[in-house]
Amino acid sequence: MDKIGLNTTDRKKMLALPFHLAKRQELPKPKRGQPEWALFEKIYGSKWDAFEGLDRDPEKKITEFDFEDFIPAELLKNVDTTTPEFRRMIRQMNLDSNTKFEAHKANQE
Repeated sequence: MDKIGLNTTDRKKMLALPFHLAKRQELPKPKRGQPEWALFEKIYGSKWDAFEGLDRDPEKKITEFDFEDFIPAELLKNVDTTTPEFRRMIRQMNLDSNTKFEAHKANQE
């Protein structure tokens, strides 16, 4: 017996409890026909399984190599695009923006 009155087996069970619970945790997934399925579509504007078979994100994000596709040429006329500050700003824009696929993955986790 221990100081707090636990047997050795009880102590082992209590130490293993967080690992046991983590293995058995399952996030809820709505199924077609359930009200949660319709609620998800109403809130997020897309179906639960809209990105089911995708491994890669089909939507492009701004990068320092293709920023001309996202920023109009009129705005880039007066900006020096070779400076480190500009590149840092583009990288920050990339981090701050989310594609629909990234937002969907974040909602599932």
